[in-house]
Amino acid sequence: MKRQQPLPCAVYTAYQALFSKLHIEEGQFILIHAGAGGVGGVAIQLAKQAGLTVITTVSKKNHEYVKSLGADYAIDYKEEDFVKETLAITNGLGVHAVLDTVGRENANKSLEALAFNGQIAFIAGPPDVNSAISFAHPLSFHQVALGSAHQSANRREQAALKKMSDNMLELVKEGKLDPLVEKTISLDEVPQAQAQLASRTMTGKIIAVL
Repeated sequence: MKRQQPLPCAVYTAYQALFSKLHIEEGQFILIHAGAGGVGGVAIQLAKQAGLTVITTVSKKNHEYVKSLGADYAIDYKEEDFVKETLAITNGLGVHAVLDTVGRENANKSLEALAFNGQIAFIAGPPDVNSAISFAHPLSFHQVALGSAHQSANRREQAALKKMSDNMLELVKEGKLDPLVEKTISLDEVPQAQAQLASRTMTGKIIAVL
């Protein structure tokens, strides 16, 4: 019997960010940071299937990898200014949405790449919202904190996780979504795996099993 493909939290996080927070639409441009990572890699696939033009930041060695997932443009964040490159790609208008998984400083800089009425979803730290508020260039901000739904008393949001899971499992079953599980480890190997993830040198995600 074929073993069922596991879905890491990164898959749920990407799905929630794109569809529950950003409400992405066909024809939009989106900038997805860290496209070779677990959240970024899944987000690229989902955004492309939804009909968006996908721009992602990633090291040069992973350009072909993210393009195989569906990215239209790959920006080398080590050598290129992603704001400048994004504005060039969008003819100066900026992107409709940004998904940031890197951190506060990166999220803050990403605001410069957003179009009028653009949106940013952030996971690893918020941008400076107060400084970014502008009547001339309005933006929307979305915090993504998937795990907190389990701790809340909000049954509606908890039920939404199951709906999310059903939708994604169907995509995996149909071969439309790769959950990007790089390797499966035992619980004893978790400390080493955490160190590897923190180094940002791997693609996809690691699954720990009992």
